[in-house]
Amino acid sequence: MRTISPTSIGARERSAVSLSRSIMIAGLVIAIMNGLDQTVFAVLTQQVTPVTVFQYFASALLGLAAFAGGYATALLGLLIHLVLAFVVAGVFILAASRIAFLRRSIFLSAMVYGAAVNIISGLVLPFTAAPKLPVTTLAVVHGLIADAVFVGLPLAIIVWRNTRMNKAITTE
Repeated sequence: MRTISPTSIGARERSAVSLSRSIMIAGLVIAIMNGLDQTVFAVLTQQVTPVTVFQYFASALLGLAAFAGGYATALLGLLIHLVLAFVVAGVFILAASRIAFLRRSIFLSAMVYGAAVNIISGLVLPFTAAPKLPVTTLAVVHGLIADAVFVGLPLAIIVWRNTRMNKAITTE
């Protein structure tokens, strides 16, 4: 019969709390940085308002009706954006906690992951109710670079920091 020591339970609980905290922090950082980037890019290149940007996010569920919903649908778009940021953060952080390769090459892995998130978004978006936007070279290049920097880089920094902190805890 196997016994579990109180110290091993404590370490496991600390690890779960650390992962949850990392996902929350990364999700918020990604949501803010990516949201600002997407808003500024859309305002500058498409001459739309920030409200319209978040209504576009809501249009994935509501279609064109999202643009007639005012601030309510913009808030729904913000909520959708936040949920997706937490999912993106959670997937990478949980994967990195289990796959050593991701931790060994954390900055490269996270930057590639950020760019991959952009590609996956581009593949999924046509299957939503959102109106189709024109695909331009500028939008594609900006999206790949921005998601690598504003999604991948924060993830890399957070996972790198957690890995260092966990090594310090286990060596004590």
